Amino acid sequence: MKLKSDSSLLELFRSKSSVKIGLLLLLGLSLILLGSLSGEKNKESATVGEEERAAELCSFIEGVGECRVMMTYREDSGESRVYAVAVLCDGAESAEVRSDIVELICSLYGIGAHRVKVLQLNE
Repeated sequence: MKLKSDSSLLELFRSKSSVKIGLLLLLGLSLILLGSLSGEKNKESATVGEEERAAELCSFIEGVGECRVMMTYREDSGESRVYAVAVLCDGAESAEVRSDIVELICSLYGIGAHRVKVLQLNE
């Protein structure tokens, strides 16, 4: 469809078909927005799942006891990577337990020991 002037363009937008086009555009934008929001929820649940897996694995180390893990992430070339890890556990007063946890976390996530902190869990 060729438009001859700006008034023809206005007429197109005022027609009933333009209302349908506008509604379709609005629907499309809404779907895009909802998709990005659900993507954030998926990322968050994956993060929580990874923290729970790490805590469970750490709790299998002798002397660890109850364990909780928190991870922070950084974007690296469009991919989220573990940046730092905090581990709270019952056995953190033992240097051997702390060392075992740091070694495990560093090998699992490919991060340096300076990015892992192990502290006593206080309940």
